[in-house]
Amino acid sequence: MTPEEIRVRRPVWSLLSELWLDVELDDRQRELLALELSASAFSVAELRDIHDCEVAPVVSRNLDSVAGEWSGFDPDWLAERCAKAADDRGALASRIRRWGGSSRRRKLVTEVLDDVLARVARLRG
Repeated sequence: MTPEEIRVRRPVWSLLSELWLDVELDDRQRELLALELSASAFSVAELRDIHDCEVAPVVSRNLDSVAGEWSGFDPDWLAERCAKAADDRGALASRIRRWGGSSRRRKLVTEVLDDVLARVARLRG
């Protein structure tokens, strides 16, 4: 990834990583997250792809931890790993990792992501 691509994606990575924190997002938090994501240059489909291919492979294990992160991921750590995940998208190991993890937790995050992205679409009109 170029430095410009990283600069543009970095806030989106941070916002999407909130779905993987060890907290439940209430309606107000989901709406705020959607509002912030709707200000990005990415389409709803691109936001889903960034989540699935760049963010989820990096942070999905957080919900499998007994003492998972709840306050937020270090932004530099997150950007470094998400950029690497973006660069490694086509690699077999990356595709396998993407589908790993707890299916129940992944399903819950997917449901919240679906809700947030529907709100993004609504906000964009």
